[in-house]
Amino acid sequence: MLKLLVSQRSSGRLLLAPVGPRIISLGRLNPGVCASLFRTSSQYFRMDALFKSVEETSQPIQADVKGQIPDWLKGSLLRVGPGKFEIGDQSYNHLFDGLSLIHRFNIEGSKVTYQNRFLRSDSYVLAQQQNRIVVSEFGTNSYPDPCKNIFSRIFSYFWDTSISSDNCNVNLMQVRDEIYAMTEPPTMRRVDPQTLETDPEKVDRSKYVALNLMTAHPHTDRDGTIYNMASRFGKDGLCGLVKMPLPDEGERNNPMQKAYMVGSIPHQVKMRPNYFHSFGLTEKYIVFVEQPMYINVWKLMFAKFTSGKSVSAAMEFDGNTQARFHIIEKETGKVLPTVYLSDPFFTFHHINTYEDDGQLVVDLCCNGPGDSVAALYLENLRGSEGTFDDINTEARRYVLPLQFAEASDQDNLVTLVDTEATSVLQEDGTIFCTPERLCPGTMELPRINYDHYNGRKYQFFYGISGKIDMLIKGDTQTKASKTWKEAGCYPSEPVFVPAPEATAEDEGVVLSLVVKSSSGEDRSVFLLVLDGQTFSEVARAEVPSPAQACMTFHGIFLPNM
Repeated sequence: MLKLLVSQRSSGRLLLAPVGPRIISLGRLNPGVCASLFRTSSQYFRMDALFKSVEETSQPIQADVKGQIPDWLKGSLLRVGPGKFEIGDQSYNHLFDGLSLIHRFNIEGSKVTYQNRFLRSDSYVLAQQQNRIVVSEFGTNSYPDPCKNIFSRIFSYFWDTSISSDNCNVNLMQVRDEIYAMTEPPTMRRVDPQTLETDPEKVDRSKYVALNLMTAHPHTDRDGTIYNMASRFGKDGLCGLVKMPLPDEGERNNPMQKAYMVGSIPHQVKMRPNYFHSFGLTEKYIVFVEQPMYINVWKLMFAKFTSGKSVSAAMEFDGNTQARFHIIEKETGKVLPTVYLSDPFFTFHHINTYEDDGQLVVDLCCNGPGDSVAALYLENLRGSEGTFDDINTEARRYVLPLQFAEASDQDNLVTLVDTEATSVLQEDGTIFCTPERLCPGTMELPRINYDHYNGRKYQFFYGISGKIDMLIKGDTQTKASKTWKEAGCYPSEPVFVPAPEATAEDEGVVLSLVVKSSSGEDRSVFLLVLDGQTFSEVARAEVPSPAQACMTFHGIFLPNM
């Protein structure tokens, strides 16, 4: 691994990307530097098609089904992700910035239809009306209104907070029969699951719980209660556990109506809150990882002038600071006093978390250098050669002992027999955790049999490779994996759908929206159906042109009722 990339300027772009136990400033990396950061082999592959704007296909069109879709599989696979990367002659900088496009595969036995529709967010509507980027996104600041003079523009830069992004392109949340598109800023948008039309009313989560950011990965408990983690900036800065009891029947457009903060963890540095994207939930506890990825609020304030970016320009990974696991009692909000530490890492996604014999098992996808955010700038993804290397994110297991007697600093506190993860009591009373790897190769966008096994002991998980060209089924017991791969195909996050009255954890199917491109210029899309146990293809539904799709982040399957 390259130990240090010397700071330099290339085409007027600042490069600050030291690797190892140093601070990484996630500025704009040129494609060559990005490749050196993430190269794990000499093989490249073409994936430009994933990051090009697409046109809307708002009316359902019939797909050509090959193979045999199980008779019991009836419902809709909904996916969300970026779908438009340019407005007029202006372009977004980061993958997280593209305007939200929602996809729907409707499955009725052997009949499958496909449609997509852009979320009619303020970000989208204002951009179409003014033919420019009006609302700042994660990696792109809004462009100034050409009708304003210089003094008006400066005023807008610093004091106009009336418009915040509602470009909900990260995830979808189900509340009874309603679907909400989500991102990390406070606003959610309700979407009709049949037509994909956007409800004109917005749900502003900050009106009910004082926050600046909230994850787009809430957990739904078995009684319907929704839990989420939020971040508040400023002198009262904190990370808070938010509980959202299921709304009463008839309460529509507002799943936040009964929301309240159960417990909180203060930011160690008020002007440098840590960034998080997801968390773990068990029967009794919430597991929150305080990772050394920070949002530098001072940089955020001046990002418009220094880089033209937004939040992404203010993110810093500190390789000298250890990661810390916090355990919160789900019902009371009490934070357990034990301090659990590990070597620094960065994670977007938890896989699953559960209690086992007085210990918490925490599975997640993470990497050491903390450079995944920088890798996702569009100029790096597309690259000068239209290529991209492997993101070195792996599936890991950490084990946190909840109760332990006197032990020396040489004793492993983990008593589970099916793991190589260790936890050691240190002289200062903290517990240092060393993980084990759950499967070979790289993995991201993990999913499990959520309805039956989230927060419980499980065996199987599903994801995509770091190269986004392969689907993976991992086995937490054997540490082996099964894969699906086809040349020129780039699958999305796999969604597991259990079979009715299934008796095995992996009895069901795995669904994935796949973008197919042989040259980077041509592009088509199909729905892939894999057997959940053998991980072999049982069917696919190919969508005829001119319908197109691009990379999606997350989604859900809605069975027909």
